[in-house]
Amino acid sequence: MGTDEKVLIVEDDPEWRGIYERAVTEERPRQTVMVAKDLPGAERMIEAAEFAVAFVDIGLDVENDRNVDGLRVMEMIRAAGDKTSIVVVTGRVAQDVVAIIDESLQDHKAYKAVGKRDINPDKIRTLLNGGLEAYRSSTVSGRLDARDALRGAADPMNWDYVVRKAIHFQGDAGVFYDFLRELVGPFLPLVPKDDRSLVGQEREFVQGVYWSRAIASAVGILIAAADRFDKAQAALAADNSGVGSVEVIQEVTGHGVRGVVTRESALRREDFGSKAPIG
Repeated sequence: MGTDEKVLIVEDDPEWRGIYERAVTEERPRQTVMVAKDLPGAERMIEAAEFAVAFVDIGLDVENDRNVDGLRVMEMIRAAGDKTSIVVVTGRVAQDVVAIIDESLQDHKAYKAVGKRDINPDKIRTLLNGGLEAYRSSTVSGRLDARDALRGAADPMNWDYVVRKAIHFQGDAGVFYDFLRELVGPFLPLVPKDDRSLVGQEREFVQGVYWSRAIASAVGILIAAADRFDKAQAALAADNSGVGSVEVIQEVTGHGVRGVVTRESALRREDFGSKAPIG
């Protein structure tokens, strides 16, 4: 499976929200679109998911012409480490608009800044497609490796040795990293459930629970020697961990081991606290 590139629309005006949403879905019918009308709504969505493109209105309160909550939305996107292509939108004509746009482009690395009077469905589609291309280019070089996301704060060399030995991995470090990338790459970035890295080595398997911002869902990761996998899965089920007893959404087998990623539907984003995403 591949990562679902999501689009975020942050706009307080319901008519404009509809314009953006229709333009995006008509251009890309399978694109996941999430819509927020204010800062708290946008914050919840940014915590849960990573977005490829975000259309962000500067002012998010029709009753307050001085509201600049859109800048806070951009700050949250960048604080999460996301490479989102931010399209800054404003309907303002006051003198402060130029300063706001300059701040957006420089401080928040916005992709484009446009005025509402210049916006139409064709323009939205152009910005969407350009933003997606820019996002893909930036994430190819900017994404951390799956191994770095899984090991947490553990020493890299020691983590590699302990995990490969625990699961009886048949291959060198480079092959191991490729295996992890194939298994976990589509789900990056990850938010760990606790401060530990992928754990459980004493039982000849490794496992962990994370929030995947790529699919906006909790996931369980289990890796074990192929001939011990069923035993490891049963042990986890007996511990009521949830891993191994829910929907399998990714599976990779090779080099003497088997790895699965499961969707942990019983867990919510708030179960993972406010820790920064990894990867």
